[in-house]
Amino acid sequence: MRGIFMFFTKPNHILEQAIKELISALRETPESKELLKSQDEFDKDEHAKKLLSDFQNFQQTYSIFQQGGFPGVKDQKNKLQGLQREVQKNQKIINLITAQQNFQNNLSEFVNEISQKINFPFTPPQRSGGGC
Repeated sequence: MRGIFMFFTKPNHILEQAIKELISALRETPESKELLKSQDEFDKDEHAKKLLSDFQNFQQTYSIFQQGGFPGVKDQKNKLQGLQREVQKNQKIINLITAQQNFQNNLSEFVNEISQKINFPFTPPQRSGGGC
């Protein structure tokens, strides 16, 4: 019985080791390093953090105004656009968003490559245009 137990645990150990190596390799990619650097710089900038938080909160408020048909939607939209312009001018926020996108793109490519090698689709197939 012990032999059967060893058979089932050994592949798990191999898989766990492979996963650890994969995570370690991902942490060493330029995209991961740039994301960590950008996140650190953003976290140290209280103005950037507040600006992004205010913008995200106001997006939610604007959405409620818009969906509810409340008066003042136009004023809310103008304020939201003003905040958006400020966010787009903040280099720490731009760097963070760009680093997040680059990391996500790299990760997606990596997952697709693994998926092809083991012949298992981790992501749903992409549909190409078309209607009904």
